[in-house]
Amino acid sequence: MSKKSQEILSKYWGYSEFRPMQEEIIEASIYGKDVIALLPTGGGKSICFQVPGIAREGITIVVSPLIALMEDQVNQLQKRGIRAKALTSGLSFREIDILLDNAKFGGIDFLYISPERIQTRLFQERVKQMEIALFVVDEAHCISEWGHDFRPAYMEISKLREYHPEVPIIAVTATATPKVKEDIASHLKLKNPEIFEASFERTNVSYEVYPVSNKLDAIAKWILKNPNDVGIIYCQTRKSVKDVMIYLQALKIKANMYHGGMNGKERSLALTNWLSEHTPIMVATNAFGMGIDKPNVRFVSHYEIPNNPESYFQEAGRAGRDGNESRTFAFVEPVDLNEIAVRVMAQFPSPDKIRLIYRALCNYLKVAIGSGEHESYILLFKDFVKKFNLNMAEVYPAFRLLEMNGSILFSEQGLKGSRIKISIDNTHLYGFQLKNPVLDPLITWISRNHSEVFDSFCEIDEEEACKRLKISNQELERQLKYLEEHGIIDITWRTDLPMITFLHERLPDDYIELKPEVYHFRKERALERMNVMKAYIEGRHCRPQFIIAYFGQTSIPCGKCDYCLEQRLLEKHPRLELELIELLEQKPMTLAEIVSQFDASFATKIKSILKELINQERVTFSEMYFSLPQ
Repeated sequence: MSKKSQEILSKYWGYSEFRPMQEEIIEASIYGKDVIALLPTGGGKSICFQVPGIAREGITIVVSPLIALMEDQVNQLQKRGIRAKALTSGLSFREIDILLDNAKFGGIDFLYISPERIQTRLFQERVKQMEIALFVVDEAHCISEWGHDFRPAYMEISKLREYHPEVPIIAVTATATPKVKEDIASHLKLKNPEIFEASFERTNVSYEVYPVSNKLDAIAKWILKNPNDVGIIYCQTRKSVKDVMIYLQALKIKANMYHGGMNGKERSLALTNWLSEHTPIMVATNAFGMGIDKPNVRFVSHYEIPNNPESYFQEAGRAGRDGNESRTFAFVEPVDLNEIAVRVMAQFPSPDKIRLIYRALCNYLKVAIGSGEHESYILLFKDFVKKFNLNMAEVYPAFRLLEMNGSILFSEQGLKGSRIKISIDNTHLYGFQLKNPVLDPLITWISRNHSEVFDSFCEIDEEEACKRLKISNQELERQLKYLEEHGIIDITWRTDLPMITFLHERLPDDYIELKPEVYHFRKERALERMNVMKAYIEGRHCRPQFIIAYFGQTSIPCGKCDYCLEQRLLEKHPRLELELIELLEQKPMTLAEIVSQFDASFATKIKSILKELINQERVTFSEMYFSLPQ
C-alpha cells in the first residue's frame, strides 16, 4: 500500500485500512491508469476516486447523474475539510461563472457536474484552462444504451479526454452486465483500462420470493414476528408508500416513509428517526438509499417488484452490510406481474404527448421560441398540470424523457437554502457595518460561518441563522433583501418548489425530436429487463444464482433462498405430501404442531402443500386444526 494513499485515508476518513479492492483501484488511478471499477452497493465506491483525487495534483472533475448524490458527496467532503462544489441546475449564470473561475484558479479540489452541463460552451472553454488531476464518471452504466438508466448526455463525456488526453479516467458503478462494461470502455475512449470487479455474491443475505393472496398482511405479520429488526420496504409509487405506512402504523408498528415528493425537512426527519431506530421500519421509493449506509438493516422487502434486475439488486444490497445474516424478500400477489408491465409502459408516453407537454411547459413559463437556453424557472407543478388539463402520470415520465433527450433538467426539490455571495471587499464591508449596526450580527454570522463567501456562492441555513441571531424568518428575509438592494450581496433565494432548467433554446414544435436511443431503443431494453424480472419471480431456480448470472458472474446455489430451501426439504422428505397425511392420520394438528415435526425453515413450503391438499379436499381445516376428512 502506498504511504500517500494510506495517509490520506487516515487523515480525512479516520480509517486505518482500505476495504477489499479499494487499494488496488486507488493505486492504479494515482499512477495515471484508466480504471473501470464495479463495486456493489455499499462497497465504498466514492473513496476509490476521492483518495486519488486528493493525491494527484489539480482538480478532480466528477460527472454524476443525480443532484441528491452530488450534494451528499459534496457535503461529506466539505465536512472533512476538502474543498468541493457541485455545478447543478438552479445556479444562475453568475454563480456558474464564479464557480468555474474558482475551479480554474485552483480554489476547488472536487467539482461535481451533471453530464448535461459538460455540453455547455461556458464549461468547455473553462475546463480547457484547468489543471485536472482526475476525471471521474460516477454511475458509469448510464453511458450504455444497454444500461437500465441510460443518459445520452454521458456520450459527451469523452470530450473531456480530447481536452486533456493525459488525464486518467476512473469509471465507477455498482451494476453492469458484460455488454455495459464494453460500452463504458468504448464510449469513454479508455486506454487499456484496468478492470476491477467485486463478486456480487452476498453470502450473508437471503433472496426470497413467496406467492401470497395478501402481501400487505404477509409483510405486517413478518415484522410483528421480528419486532426488533431494522428494515426497508421498497415501493414503486408514492401512493403505495403512503398506503403501506398507514397500514403498518394502524398495527402499532413504528414505521415512517420517504419519497421524492416530501420536502427536505420531512425527509431529513424521517431519515434521522430511522437511523436512530426511533422508527426502525422505513417505507420508501428508490429515492431512499442514496448515500444511506446503515450497517444493521436486517431485511429489505419489496412490496412491489422493481421494473429491472439492476434496481432490484441495488435495493436488496442495502441489507446486511455489517456481514450478519439478513433477508430480502418479496411477497407476490397474482396481479403483481401484470402491474410491472403497466408501470414499464407508463414510462413511455407517446412522442406526440411528450411534444404537447413540452409546448405546454414553455407556454406556462412564457419561454419564447429561440430563448430560454440555460435559464432556470420555478414550476408550480399542480397549477401547470391543472391549467393545461394534463395527466400527472404522463407529465413525470415526459419530463424524464425530455431530460434524457438533453432538452431540460427537472429538479423536484428546488433549492434547500438561499445561496449568497458578498459582492464587495472586506474594507467596504466593514464601512457598511459601521453605518448599519443593526445588520452587523447577520454580516458577521455569514462571514464567520462561510469562509468562501467573498469568492463564491455559499448556501446558508436560514433556520440556523434565525436561531443564532434570535430573529424571525421574516426579519431575516428583510435584512437579506436590504443587503441585496444595496449591492452588498448577490443572492439566489431558496425555494421548495420544483425547478426547470432549459438546456437549449425553445425549439418550434416540429423541431422537437426524441432521439431513437432515448425512446424506441430504451423502450425495447426496458421491456427486455422487465421480462428478466418476471423470469426471476416465476422461475424455479436459486434466486441469487439467477441474478448474479445476469451480471455475467457465476456462483454456486446459495442454500438459503426459498427455492434452495424447498429443494433441501424435498431431498430430505421426498414423500412430504404423504408424510403430512400420515401425520394427520394420527390426530388433528395445528400448523405449529405440524411444522415442529420438520425444520422450521420449511414452514412456507409445508403451508403451501397443506393449502394444495385442502383445495384437493384431501385435508380439512377448522378452528386452527388440520385434519383428514371424515
